[in-house]
Amino acid sequence: MFIIKLHKSVLITYLGAIFGVISMYFAFSKMAFAEVSYLRYSLIFLILAGVCDMFDGKVARMCKRTKEEKEFGIQIDSLADTVNFVVLPVVIMLSLGMYSIIDIIIYCIFILCGISRLGFFNINATSDTPVKYYSGLPVTTTAIIYPVLGFLHGTIDEGLFQIIYISATLITAFLFVFKFKVPKFKSSWFYIVVPILALISIILLLVIR
Repeated sequence: MFIIKLHKSVLITYLGAIFGVISMYFAFSKMAFAEVSYLRYSLIFLILAGVCDMFDGKVARMCKRTKEEKEFGIQIDSLADTVNFVVLPVVIMLSLGMYSIIDIIIYCIFILCGISRLGFFNINATSDTPVKYYSGLPVTTTAIIYPVLGFLHGTIDEGLFQIIYISATLITAFLFVFKFKVPKFKSSWFYIVVPILALISIILLLVIR
């Protein structure tokens, strides 16, 4: 009846996309009410989207899937990543009032590099064997970069904060497409340590003012 695939192997990917939408909601709330807390909430849901992305592939490979479901999983993962880790950071920066001509140019570069990085990943990904390393910086790293930078918001001069944020965005865009190998961690400890660090970051974002 519907073309949407609700196979359990992609449910975590969908959950990550939902977290991305909620993050955008809080970013837009920041634009409307100009409160620091809304930015922190937005960053928290960006972190949660990153956690979902970390686990969706692992869970998908544990599920019995048809070839079509495997291919669908690869595509839907990249589409969700585009929303969560390429478009969402730009929305967050716009919510901070960062919309000068230079900012917009850097946003365009960032998004073009991000979608190019994901396109490159898609044509090189296999549906059966997980990759051993990434070529270029994975877009998912924005779920780490922007929350870490978010700790600076409200603690340093706003102008300096925006310079740091936009500079980090331009550097990140370059690293998306720069040809270098980034190891893909597959050890079981990685799936324990990262969620713990994510939880600590979320707590800090909630308590630090």
